[in-house]
Amino acid sequence: LKALWPEQPDQPNLSVPNNMERLSALLLLLWQGCSGLEVLVVGPPRTGTQTMNSALTTLGLKTLHTGYNFEARPPLCNYIFGNGSLQAALDVISGWDAAMDEPMHLFYEEVMQAYPQSKFVLTHSDPETWYDSYTRLDEEVKEDLLVGPALKRSVFRRRQTALEQDEAMNACTAVRSWGCEFKDPARRQDPEVKARCIDSYNRHFERVQQVIPADRLLVFDLADGWPPLANFLNKTIPDEDFPYTDHFTSNGASFLQQSFLVHDGMEL
Repeated sequence: LKALWPEQPDQPNLSVPNNMERLSALLLLLWQGCSGLEVLVVGPPRTGTQTMNSALTTLGLKTLHTGYNFEARPPLCNYIFGNGSLQAALDVISGWDAAMDEPMHLFYEEVMQAYPQSKFVLTHSDPETWYDSYTRLDEEVKEDLLVGPALKRSVFRRRQTALEQDEAMNACTAVRSWGCEFKDPARRQDPEVKARCIDSYNRHFERVQQVIPADRLLVFDLADGWPPLANFLNKTIPDEDFPYTDHFTSNGASFLQQSFLVHDGMEL
């Protein structure tokens, strides 16, 4: 409190309103740290973020998956890769209990400071398996885009192109900021591109475990199911199967179109 409300014996009492503003800001930070976001999934896309969305929902948390809610991405992407404000990025996760998918996996240091009680789940996948999964996703989505209503395909492609022409959003899509090229069939098979991408993947896992305190981080293998996750979050283990989920490969482009177009008022 002294740092925010220093003694000013030689100053008139006119400073009190400003001091009250500082106190209000402190109380707001304290309140924010004791409420709000409980869990941030810091594994990148295609490491089980959809499964985590389903699992955390089952555990009673209100979840934000940016692949399902694409409109949540721009403020985060603009902050991480552009000139966007931190507050605008934090506003995205306000009102949610848990968040995941790109670029949430890069937002952990800010969340650590803004929400001191929050915990983090690092979903783990073999690097080669992860790379193959991302490649397969792009192939299946492009194949699915060859069928379906022409209008929706056209609007989806225009919207996707517009987003990717934005420098921050481009870096924030398909982990391009890691040097990956999953959207380019030729380049993603280039050994140098693949090696660079997987190296970034591995360095992310190393850094997360270096930066986040061990008591706030769960390195989670989805194959282990409910016990480690529920125990880490102090939740009761559900009396149902662990919900392995992948809408994007099971529904392909139709699910991606929904995440892109639902805010355009189109009936999907």
